[in-house]
Amino acid sequence: MKNLKRLGTTVVLTFLLSLSAFAGEISTPPCAPGEIQTPPCAAAQPSADGSAAPGDINTPPASNTVDILSVVDAAMNLLLLF
Repeated sequence: MKNLKRLGTTVVLTFLLSLSAFAGEISTPPCAPGEIQTPPCAAAQPSADGSAAPGDINTPPASNTVDILSVVDAAMNLLLLF
């Protein structure tokens, strides 16, 4: 019975994780001015060459680095629990 409960929990957890992994962006038709059934058009659509509008400043994305001290501190706290 314990193994059956563990198997059921594993299947449910796997299903939930795979559901979020396979969820994607829903494709919608392009905007068409005057059409009600399409999404609204943006006020200022980007140009084809990728340049920004005058006055816009492109900034690099935020860094995803992790502070090593916080990771070590978290690991030590977990080890202290056991």
